[in-house]
Amino acid sequence: MPVSWIHSGAGLSAPRGTAVVCILVNARELVACCLRSVRAHTPRDVPILICDNPGPESRSLEFMTTLERESDSAYELFYLRRDGQVGSAPSADNVFALAAPADVVLLSSDSVVANGWLESLRRAAYVDSTVATSTPLTTDHSALSGFGSEDRGRPQAEWRFDDAAAAVRSHSLRLRPRLPAAAGHCIYVRRSALELVGGFDPGSVLGGSDEACFSRRCVRSGLSHVLADDVLVLHRGRRAGPGNSQWPAVTAERARVVAGRYPHDHNSGRSPQGEPGPLMRSMSSARRALTGLSVVIDARILSRPKTGTETQVLELIAALARTQKAHLTAIVPDTLADYAAKHLASLPSVSLVHHSEAVASTRGSADVVHRPYQINDPGDLTFLASLGERLIVTNQDLISYHNPSYFKDFEAWDGYRRLTRLTLAAVDRVVFFSAHARDAALAEDLVEPSRASVVALGVDHALAQLDESPAPPAGALTLPQNSEAMLCIGNDFRHKNRIFALRMVEQLQRRHDWTGYLLFAGPTVPDGSSRSEEARLLAQNSRLAEVVIDCGAVSEAEKSWLFGRVGLVLYPTLYEGFGLVPFEAAQHGVPCLWAAGTSLGEVLPEKAAEIEAWDAEQGADRAIDLLRDESTRQCNLAAIRAAGAELTWDATAARLLELYDLACDAPATPASARQRHHGLSQVELGEDAMRLVGPGGALPPDVERPLLALATHPQFGATVFGALKLGYRASHKVRRRVGRTLGDRPS
Repeated sequence: MPVSWIHSGAGLSAPRGTAVVCILVNARELVACCLRSVRAHTPRDVPILICDNPGPESRSLEFMTTLERESDSAYELFYLRRDGQVGSAPSADNVFALAAPADVVLLSSDSVVANGWLESLRRAAYVDSTVATSTPLTTDHSALSGFGSEDRGRPQAEWRFDDAAAAVRSHSLRLRPRLPAAAGHCIYVRRSALELVGGFDPGSVLGGSDEACFSRRCVRSGLSHVLADDVLVLHRGRRAGPGNSQWPAVTAERARVVAGRYPHDHNSGRSPQGEPGPLMRSMSSARRALTGLSVVIDARILSRPKTGTETQVLELIAALARTQKAHLTAIVPDTLADYAAKHLASLPSVSLVHHSEAVASTRGSADVVHRPYQINDPGDLTFLASLGERLIVTNQDLISYHNPSYFKDFEAWDGYRRLTRLTLAAVDRVVFFSAHARDAALAEDLVEPSRASVVALGVDHALAQLDESPAPPAGALTLPQNSEAMLCIGNDFRHKNRIFALRMVEQLQRRHDWTGYLLFAGPTVPDGSSRSEEARLLAQNSRLAEVVIDCGAVSEAEKSWLFGRVGLVLYPTLYEGFGLVPFEAAQHGVPCLWAAGTSLGEVLPEKAAEIEAWDAEQGADRAIDLLRDESTRQCNLAAIRAAGAELTWDATAARLLELYDLACDAPATPASARQRHHGLSQVELGEDAMRLVGPGGALPPDVERPLLALATHPQFGATVFGALKLGYRASHKVRRRVGRTLGDRPS
């Protein structure tokens, strides 16, 4: 039907409870595109009002011809022309009065809408009786840029706008968070708000001062403004040339998803976007829908020799990379171990950032930061919380939490316990390898059940294929050719129960006249070692001492050689957070003898556990069968392999990705929000300060008060600390000079 001219004294006869779409002409060359998008995605019984500030009469007639061409008999299309000075706009009285008693949707003509836009805007506006306006997400603003496509490692994938809007809609949490004001290029205004506080002049472009005054009047009257977080509107601006009817693609770089323009709080000077809460969660969901999930993995442990934890970290990064469902960044130590550098080099999609670079970086926050092993340094909590919007920590077990003998003194143990409690309270989610480890934390009230998740490790290590060829450890060179041998692998913590392995060998010698050897492989720990007890037992039994070979810490190549040389692996550990050793042994075709209980009962069949009641005689009998009876060996290997069939790293990665998204969608815990935005205990403490005075920090508690007294002394404080700073600078220069000198020497 033709476009209907309308004047201020007329009305559209739209009933209460419906809405009128008012397209405010601020970019005449883009009106046709805007109108086509509205007609394509709006119910046909909704009146469309073009509110124009035409300028010269000739331009107005030309514009009307364009509108006639775009009209459709199925839609009611009205045209309101504001007479008067060029640059003025349709008055609020005209726009809102013409639509009465219906609601009004104000849409700038340089915008494009998508499927379901009006219905979702209305649902948001009516989510509560006190809502005055609803505003959609737009792509016109960079207030919520976060990590951009360049610094987040995100590809420059293009979206069709309809697809982008559908992605935002499907991922939306529909929280409808409150906004400080109605703002942006599209606003749904409820009639009840207009009747209560009066209208406003939309201006030639939405976002004028009258709009802000209207928003304040609403808030002061007890009304509110909300975000329609399942609606995405494209604001084109004036980039497109006249007559260009193509809807531009939305790239990851341009998809800066925000809900219009939010004014800063005039009292605090702080922008509402910087606060945690439903608004940030809604924006995060929309951003992830368009640009994907960004994950930072703390891999700074990869400076040490490769043990189970280092293997776990590398395999986790590789598994997450294989999913291609997250943009991965690994924070690595400044001195990266050679094996780790080689493995990570095989993962080109993973961005590597050295620790010193991450500390100095001014980049925005990632969606998730995951520390896949326990925090044992007070500064790490502050550092990691600064890197992302959600912090997840893997708590492997509570062995050290319960055992003071694993620390040099009680103060160190107490500091570790306080740091563990602080960490598990402050992070957004805690991951455990097993239900046993999770239940231990729940029993200590360290974490709420809703924040505790079990994610089993994978046992199908893929990166092991990149390791060098097997090589014998130096300690194993004394092992006679063709002799039977058993391997007990792991460090010498008391709970690893190497003493029981020695007693089993005693019984093998007594009961079966066994002439084989027991090989120990693993590093020595500084506190809580069983070395002294082992030494006493060996000193009392010379025959036993002759067949025990301690290889010490071994590399992956040396461990592979040991697996290929022995006939049985002993794993008499008392307590494990998971337990990888039986699966590693089975991968090399070597059976394993272990004890039932703790987490091993979750991943391995209890009936296949060959150690019962810590009976060394019974264990020796089972060991001789596993060494010499092929059917017994194959049954053992089959049980382990069957248990490991479902324990894949791909499954681990898939489960973690689910948890990452859940953590982002869920509210931040009060403690984690405080830690992220205000620092520990609402005090801004840097990483070094946390290492100094945090739980388990380097500064002894009995020195804190004397040091404080010295620092605040009016006569001595400045002098003493000035001397300390000069001394530090001088020593730093000396270390740098010595380092350069040593670096110039031939190796």
